Amino acid sequence: MAKIDKIKETLNTLRVLLSLTVGLILGLSAKVSDFYDRNIFDIRFYLSIIAINLLIIAILYISVKIKKNTNDIGDE
Repeated sequence: MAKIDKIKETLNTLRVLLSLTVGLILGLSAKVSDFYDRNIFDIRFYLSIIAINLLIIAILYISVKIKKNTNDIGDE
């Protein structure tokens, strides 16, 4: 397999991972909103908020990797 094909495959995988991460953030945000509406402030509420923040950091990391791989394709 050529190097460019490996980079393209990595890009596709990163894009899928990015989509899944955004979906997880949306789902967790909906659950946090539900907890807030029902005045439930237990460990699940706070763990969900922490998880959302970690997923946002993951999105930033994935975006940097996507940009790097996209630039690598341009260099080929």
